[in-house]
Amino acid sequence: MTPQINSLIQTGQPSTAELDALSMVEIYQRLELLGQFKDTTRHHEVALHATLNKRFSDQAQQLRQAAGKSTGTVRFEVDGFVVIADLPKRPEYDQSKLKGAVEALRKWGENPDEYVGIEIKVSEAKYNAWPPAVRQLFEPARTLKVGKPTYKLELVKSDKFADAANDSNFNEVL
Repeated sequence: MTPQINSLIQTGQPSTAELDALSMVEIYQRLELLGQFKDTTRHHEVALHATLNKRFSDQAQQLRQAAGKSTGTVRFEVDGFVVIADLPKRPEYDQSKLKGAVEALRKWGENPDEYVGIEIKVSEAKYNAWPPAVRQLFEPARTLKVGKPTYKLELVKSDKFADAANDSNFNEVL
């Protein structure tokens, strides 16, 4: 580990007051350091999981086959450790074929709600392009929620700042 990462780890969890006292340079440096730390951590995690898969995939698959299944969790012991090997199911369905199957259920006199859940999604881009009457029809079903705010710091590479989306709201030109 780099000395900076060791230093960051040793500081523990700083208080809000400690973070509020940081300069923009210090905030930027910490964000850069955290980005490097995340990348390194992600790389190590991927590599270690690849090693575990290489080492145990055959044994896990044999245990699944012996249990009469092709997916799921199996457990076995190796060198004093219990290895829990999970191969989850990730079913995917062709949406157009599902629509056909739902229509077939209706033709049979069955209620598709007893077999499948149907979720209608509306693309925000399409919603914004709709004529006002159509938009008004869907408005009672629409709730606008917001995500978590994010911020990114970049060093200024010249003496001119890039235009921000809200620069027109200010009389001053940077």
